[in-house]
Amino acid sequence: MVPGGWVQLTEIYFNVQSDNGSITEEHALRRWSTQFLRSYEGTKDVRVGTRLNNLLRDRGFEDIDARMIPLPLSAWSTGESSLPVSFAGCSTGVLDHRMREIGMLNRENVNNLLPSLALYPLTQISGMPQQDFQELITQAREEAETASLKAYFPL
Repeated sequence: MVPGGWVQLTEIYFNVQSDNGSITEEHALRRWSTQFLRSYEGTKDVRVGTRLNNLLRDRGFEDIDARMIPLPLSAWSTGESSLPVSFAGCSTGVLDHRMREIGMLNRENVNNLLPSLALYPLTQISGMPQQDFQELITQAREEAETASLKAYFPL
């Protein structure tokens, strides 16, 4: 990298969040996230995205602009959002519409991602029985579609 150059990094953090705080530890989406993240402890840093700011600074990068961008799991955005008004340079109304559109486009991705990403770590590393895995995925998919949960992955 040459002086004056720039780099852009994007990492998804599979710790499901809720725009309105309605996802609890009992929700299948939260259990999916917790078990997925826990399965890789000590072998893979699946939380690296939360540390990029410090990692870049430690390597001598300057003028670092790190921000979290919510990636909606479905088209949940239909009203007031608790996200910062300045997010992505949008006013609240524009932001709400944009989040809804992104969520609509992301629904199929999430539907496919939940089982494919977690199959190996949950069943092979953590030893979850196949039937329990299927039940968790079914419940998590239903919750991802539940607009009132306003679920997203931090990006």
